[in-house]
Amino acid sequence: MNAEIEKIAINKENALENAELLAELAALSREWAEEGVCPGYYANDAEEYFDKELYIARIEGKTVGYALGHIRVLEEKTSYNAVGEKAFELDELFVTKAFRGRGIASALFRFAENDVRNRVSVIGLTAATDNYKPLLRLYTDELGMRFNHALLVKRTDNTEKENA
Repeated sequence: MNAEIEKIAINKENALENAELLAELAALSREWAEEGVCPGYYANDAEEYFDKELYIARIEGKTVGYALGHIRVLEEKTSYNAVGEKAFELDELFVTKAFRGRGIASALFRFAENDVRNRVSVIGLTAATDNYKPLLRLYTDELGMRFNHALLVKRTDNTEKENA
């Protein structure tokens, strides 16, 4: 059974008519936060979906995942872009546990990519996870993104002493 993917535009003016969808998105976001695999992730409130590029995956009418991002003009030159280029920044890509492993995350990404393709020069994301191998496999192997850089951290046992 394939997921149906669609783009949804939510803003202050149409939030009431999208109240049911916003509740579903909030439940998915809470599920993600409760999984605890994405350091620093907190559940979204409704306004975080306003005026963004929002893509929904549904199976038999049930929302099972979403992709959320925004388009911006890049102000600094980096190894992968020039000043003034437009970029789509994927802020969140989530599929509920019961529906993982079915290609829904890839389908959401590809749908978003096709939607923004003629409006941006680059697609980027910053990912934080404690389960990085499947994440890298998804983005680099399946979706053709290039690994650009990483921030690796290791906590020391000195944390309590510094906070005292």
